[in-house]
Parts: sequence; C-alpha cells; structure tokens
Amino acid sequence: MGSWHPRVRWLRTGTPVLAILAAGGCAMGPDEFGPQVTSSSTPLDHPISQFRDVLAPYGTWMDLPHIGWVWQPDPEEVGAGFVPYSSNGRWVSSDWGWTFESDSEWGWAPFHYGRWFNTPSEGWLWWPDNEWAPAWVDWRWGNGFVGWQPLAPPGMNTGLSWTFMSADNFVQPDVGSHLLPESRVQELMRQTQPVGEHVVAREGYWNRGPEPEEVARVTGQEVPLSQPMTPPTAHPPRASAKSSEPRPAQGSSPRR
Repeated sequence: MGSWHPRVRWLRTGTPVLAILAAGGCAMGPDEFGPQVTSSSTPLDHPISQFRDVLAPYGTWMDLPHIGWVWQPDPEEVGAGFVPYSSNGRWVSSDWGWTFESDSEWGWAPFHYGRWFNTPSEGWLWWPDNEWAPAWVDWRWGNGFVGWQPLAPPGMNTGLSWTFMSADNFVQPDVGSHLLPESRVQELMRQTQPVGEHVVAREGYWNRGPEPEEVARVTGQEVPLSQPMTPPTAHPPRASAKSSEPRPAQGSSPRR
C-alpha cells in the first residue's frame, strides 16, 4: 500500500471491450483484485475477484499503482456529491454496532467489506477485501453532533474525511440530506470527541459507534434497529436483502 498515484488502468466487465489505458495486458485472475487473503474470521468463501462482476454494472474498476484494483460507483447510480456511508441510506443500530443500511441493491458489498478512501483527482474509491464489518468507519460524538469517517485501506494515510450532522437527524432516513457543510468540519472536530468501542479485525479495527441508549437520550427519538444479524461465512446475501442484513444465500451473486 502506498501513496496516491494518478496513473490508472480502467476496466469494465460484462461488455465486449475492455478499455486498458496503460501499457501491458490485463489478466483476469483473482490476484488482479487487491491483496489476497487465505483466511478471515468472516470470509465470503469466494476470492475477492467475485466483487468484480457484482459491482461492474454499477461502476468502474481502476488499477492504481501501489494500491491495486479499486472500484468507483457511477454518478448515475449514486448521484452528485456521493459520500460513502452518507449518500442513499441511513444508520441503524445492530448487534455489532452501527451499520449503514444502503438503498442500493449492491450496498451489501462496499459498505460491509473493504475500505473507502478519497482522492484529489478521482474522488471516492473502494478497495476490496473479504472481511466483514457492520461499517468500516470511525466515530465522533458530542455537543449535539455526530460524525463519522471511512477507515482507509490498511497502511494508507488519506488524511481526514469526516462527515458531520446534528445528532437530532442521525436516526432519520436519507442521512445524506442532513449533512452539515464541509466548511464546518474543523469547528465540529473541536466540539466532538472520539467515541465507540474498537473491535479488532484481521487488519485494523472497526468502531461500534455511540451507544444506542445515548443516541436515544440525546435525540429523544427511537433508535432504528436492524434485524438480528450474523456475519456471513459463505455467500453474499440475497438480492432482496438490505445491506445491513448479511446472511448466507444459495446461488450466484446478486443481479439486477
């Protein structure tokens, strides 16, 4: 893992033509899609390359020097100003911590596996990995505000990418419509404190986030709960499943 570099190879699957904008061929084996792992506490039981075909209809894969293959959703899928764990979904409390319930049928993958990071030239990109978490984010809380930041891929320093909102709006649907301006981030960093229990993962950690009882007390609102969830150990969830309800399913990956 290394610093951001602008030279990329582009790849779309499911089409007759592969656009390769750099020298050299493009092998389609699993090693092409980020670092491979041999075991995990919650593996998908598929090579990481499975994400290639699942996500290709909804975005573009890029091969970044020193980083590997990453994926970016198409603007028509996520809308302008897309921010992971904010756009097109809501936060709900689960047995494992706060989890992002995405409105997108493909949300089960990039909001529970892998990591998101922000780049100056390309915007938000998703790095694939096969370890599950309710959400790969860090949290801040205090003085009536809540904030979260996607955790970068292991070994990558991407700077601060915090998102903040009023705690009163935290449990509302479509959290992306309630975000506070980016110009207030530094002010809100001073007004909030780190919060949440860190859960050790294979590489790094995830954060359970603020206690649901505290959220209910501060907001005076009922906290939305996910269905009882068990981290998947075999297959991705069925196409009809919400992203916050990963469970084993038979057959191939979700389709439109």
